[in-house]
Amino acid sequence: MCGITGIFLTNRSIEQSDIFAVRRMMDVLVHRGPDDSGLFHDEHIVLGHRRLSIIDLSPAGHQPMSNEDKGIWITYNGEIYNYRELRKALIAQGHKFKSHSDTEVIIHGYEEWGIERLLQRLQGMFAFAIYDRRHLVLARDRLGIKPLYYSYSDGIFIFASEIKAILASKLVSKEVDPQPAGLFLVYGSIPPSRTIYKEISALEPRNFLIINEKGIRKDRYYNLKNAFLDTSLSSISEEEAIERVHSCLIDTIRCHLVSDVPVGCFLSGGIDSSSIVALMREAEHKPIKTVSVIFPDTPYDESTYSKAVAKKFNTDHAEIEINGKDLTDHMERIFCAMDQPTIDGVNTYFVSWATAQAGLKVAMSGVGGDEIFWGYSSFLQIPKLYNILKILSWVPLGRRTASFLLRNSNNSRKTKLYSMVSNDSSIPEIYLNYRGLFTREQIHELLHPDFAKEATEGVEPASYLQEGEEINNESNRVSFLETTAYMANQLLRDTDVFSMAHSLEIRVPFVDHTLVELLANIPIRYKANKDMPKRLLIKALNCNLPDEIVHRPKMGFTFPFDLWMRRELRGFIEERLNASTIFNRNFTRRLMEDFCDHRVHWSRVWGCVVLNHWFEKGFAM
Repeated sequence: MCGITGIFLTNRSIEQSDIFAVRRMMDVLVHRGPDDSGLFHDEHIVLGHRRLSIIDLSPAGHQPMSNEDKGIWITYNGEIYNYRELRKALIAQGHKFKSHSDTEVIIHGYEEWGIERLLQRLQGMFAFAIYDRRHLVLARDRLGIKPLYYSYSDGIFIFASEIKAILASKLVSKEVDPQPAGLFLVYGSIPPSRTIYKEISALEPRNFLIINEKGIRKDRYYNLKNAFLDTSLSSISEEEAIERVHSCLIDTIRCHLVSDVPVGCFLSGGIDSSSIVALMREAEHKPIKTVSVIFPDTPYDESTYSKAVAKKFNTDHAEIEINGKDLTDHMERIFCAMDQPTIDGVNTYFVSWATAQAGLKVAMSGVGGDEIFWGYSSFLQIPKLYNILKILSWVPLGRRTASFLLRNSNNSRKTKLYSMVSNDSSIPEIYLNYRGLFTREQIHELLHPDFAKEATEGVEPASYLQEGEEINNESNRVSFLETTAYMANQLLRDTDVFSMAHSLEIRVPFVDHTLVELLANIPIRYKANKDMPKRLLIKALNCNLPDEIVHRPKMGFTFPFDLWMRRELRGFIEERLNASTIFNRNFTRRLMEDFCDHRVHWSRVWGCVVLNHWFEKGFAM
């Protein structure tokens, strides 16, 4: 895994100051690539690269990399898991290779097939920039595993793997944008193409950009909704579905084990991470290193479960204890790594820190298991709410009566129900209220009036969820939203930025597009089961998990965050919320009281602390 940067000019020639700007950007990204660095420039472009060596550790893998005649250059971040097959196909077409890296496969694939046909062939996680004489091409993987940000103004195009690198160029303003702040208070993250900064955009997953003297053109090369609309497996038997899922899981794990350095695994003791370990053991017989973070003497400690899995699959298991003091000690580094507001990722920060301390450069994660195997209650609850709201609409005065009964409640759940009843009852709107931090009504109470107007005026949060509206089954629509919204914009973004803060590459086998598409194709009747979440995953593993893992209550990969926020972090939180100039102090005081009395989830309070950091402290460089 790596860090990429660059400046491309369409209205003047590159100057020494532009080269210095890219060097500053590269310096900010040293954590993404401590093993090597490289820079290329000509009269139109400067490309920078920081390398974390995973495949082809030799100098032949150095980037930026060019083709034979130096007419095409690339700076690339990611892993292409089918690069060996593509390499063979390209050699058969007459292409010559000087390395064994996946980077060079992308260059020759671009030469042979062009950008769109190349992207359709790639299996993996990636974000890259290809410079082809007088134009630049940027691309991201299908599901959003690897990030890419950019800024474009007056013929100057700047891009990087992280926002902080673009800011380090000193060519882009640090002015914070109130509208994405409002979106953050709804989503708990900021949906692309927006970022917290006015002059910086995020390239959306499954998209590519072409930049030249005519401007910017953005195209999409992939759409997951097609997999949900595909009915080719509608008559499949359950036995065949289980066999197909098992076969695809093994193929995916084998692809993700391709590496020239050891590959370990996060192990929480939940079904997802335990399944990854079971599949790693089935796929190969090399020693497996697993890492767990533990919280002794708290209800969040899962060490009993992780030890059971490590013992069953004979892994070299390491446990790292984390406590509230560790959280306070790392707080400024967490904000710096965060890059832009999010309510998630602190758990990934610490497990990545622990994994790096255990000596690993690459680790597997179970991210994506809940989204594709229906591990969330949302898959069943949101369709139920949708049908209830539909019935209320048919009943005379039904919605008006429900709205009256729920109005002015201090109960968090009733407040969300009030918002659902009072607004559009589409699946995206219900999803937003079900998943979201604050309702629109609460945001107006939370923020000072002038700022609330700036943050919400002209913004329709549900507009970011309209893709996939052709999917006519409510549960499949929820699955699509969980995958393309929550997973892509929050879980995957946070996994990348917080793991790379420790120079650690995280691989997410459950997010391989071939597996995601298969699960989207498989009939709902084999996925939905209120008594056995992730039923299809468990059956595909053929009872290979310990019974205590299969039948344990669902926790998710959870830290004692609420416990620490009431203890070690309480002073830190209250000091920042009391001094805030963007929040209504009465609302935040009541919010903190409700949290301490266990009436409000910790994410609401933490979301306020995070957003306040960006407006009060500025960007932590």
